[in-house]
Amino acid sequence: MALFISPGHDATTVTDLVEHARKPGRYLLTLSDNRTFTVSVSLLADLGLTRKGAELTTDTLTRLAGEAEILRVMDKALASISRARRTRRELEQRLQRTKPGIVPPSAAVIAVALDRLTASGVLSDEAVARAAASARLRRGDAPRRVAMLLQQKGIGRSDAASAVSMAVRDDGIDEDAQCLAVADRRMRALAKLEPPVARRRLMGFLQRRGYGSNSIRLAISKHFDRR
Repeated sequence: MALFISPGHDATTVTDLVEHARKPGRYLLTLSDNRTFTVSVSLLADLGLTRKGAELTTDTLTRLAGEAEILRVMDKALASISRARRTRRELEQRLQRTKPGIVPPSAAVIAVALDRLTASGVLSDEAVARAAASARLRRGDAPRRVAMLLQQKGIGRSDAASAVSMAVRDDGIDEDAQCLAVADRRMRALAKLEPPVARRRLMGFLQRRGYGSNSIRLAISKHFDRR
């Protein structure tokens, strides 16, 4: 590839290349115009920038800046994923939030970064949905509520329903039995209330957890109708 040098200007070259102290697998690339980019080994090799003094064409500079921005967004997304499981929508929302005065990455850059993480298997809405469904069911939420919460995280309706169904099957969840168990635990906090008040509060609590009318009726009957 021919080197393009604007008339009257020196070519941009690599002046320093060191491994990033806090990011394994990343390198700090410094150019003669004092710009610094965090890049991957593969990008350095692809652009032919593995040594000091390497010259950059205009096209190479453009690609370097674009790829470095995508990599920066990918690293930010990876840091977020390392702290908690997140769906693609949740990551998009987090990546768009920046401190005042800082321009967030473009939607196109975010999309490319998340596409690459998805292709590598690091980002998987399906895996997040399955793990979240199992965790929420074990905490006592009804399947219907779990499916709703998954949709709020950005999981599609059919995928949310499928994740909940698999969790119910794999974890051996019986909604009626689970509702009774949740009601038993809740009644410990309601035991000192007058029965009508406790009944009303228990019913509201179970409804908020997403249980159906039949399951709630069984729980209410167990704790109040035989008194």
